Amino acid sequence: MRSKPTAIAFGALSALLLLGAHAQNAPAPPDGLKLGPYSVPKHWSKYKYPESVPEGTAYHIIEKGDTLWDLAQRYLKNPLLWPQIWNDNKYITDAHWIYPGDPLILRTVDIVADQAGQAVALPADDSTAGADAARRGLGEGVTENPLYPAIQALTMQCAAGIAIDKEDQSLKVVGSEQQRGKIAYAERDILYLNKGSNAGIKPGDVFSIHAPLYKVKHPRSHKTIGTHIATKGWVRVLLAQETSATAVVEQSCAEILDSDYLKPFERVSVPLLLRRPPPDRLTPPSGKATGYILDIGDDAVSGGVNQLVFVDVGSQAGAAPGNLMTVFRLEYPKLPSSRHVVGELAVLSVKDGVALAKINYSAEEIIVGDEVELR
Repeated sequence: MRSKPTAIAFGALSALLLLGAHAQNAPAPPDGLKLGPYSVPKHWSKYKYPESVPEGTAYHIIEKGDTLWDLAQRYLKNPLLWPQIWNDNKYITDAHWIYPGDPLILRTVDIVADQAGQAVALPADDSTAGADAARRGLGEGVTENPLYPAIQALTMQCAAGIAIDKEDQSLKVVGSEQQRGKIAYAERDILYLNKGSNAGIKPGDVFSIHAPLYKVKHPRSHKTIGTHIATKGWVRVLLAQETSATAVVEQSCAEILDSDYLKPFERVSVPLLLRRPPPDRLTPPSGKATGYILDIGDDAVSGGVNQLVFVDVGSQAGAAPGNLMTVFRLEYPKLPSSRHVVGELAVLSVKDGVALAKINYSAEEIIVGDEVELR
């Protein structure tokens, strides 16, 4: 079942969720939820679902028509909190697809439902929180929504990617109605594509436009991780003939050129982040997954606040949209010295082996090869 693409910082809310304590002391689950123990009947699923639910754990068995969005509204009273459910069910590798019969664990449903949508006050007697509020232009003790979008939707939709595996680049831009005198295209331009109805293309289809730019190598092993793929924008098909199609550029993120390739459009989800002070030299290691910054912007060597970066901590390491990462480096790796914290990242999207993140805060320039750790 497809779920509506919305994301929030469920990793950042984990501190609130730990308040749930023992399931045996928790209030009765909301209507529609049951409590374990429960043995899950065998059934077809794309995923390797858990075969049992622990005693005292709240759960929901997915039914036809369910989406994580709708279930978050039903149980958490806020559809934007659907990643909370996803975070408790890591066997689901693609949140857009869930399958009837699979169990959804909702260990923290009561705590989240009580907290959802409530504003919190930044305590005036907490100097760290006060300093963080001052950095954002807020007065100490100001009440504000604890959640905020990690990035503008268009910026994220136009973000580049790292292709680990070779992508199908057979569908290409081959020209435009304004061919004479034009070498690049943008919004409202009419483009010609090299495939049509014989390839399954039909009017109304939307495709994103991309171009490979350069190979991305790991800063330590120097092995090739993948290819940096630029996102140029997206088009909507107006007319499909047997071997060609005509499309209009709905959005351009960069100059669109002949030979740029297209693939089916996927709308991205913008995570919400929990407001919290950035890490500093006194922030202890979390003990969670660590990795390295692989790439900054378009092959930049260093970056600062709001720039996009790629790290090698992906879904296989437990990273998820909305997680925060501490950026640090060891100035004297061979000596017993403390780590030098230089900034913080907000995870925007994840794949197996790589994640896209935004620099949320930097005390100084962040460079390729700096280490990162999930907060």
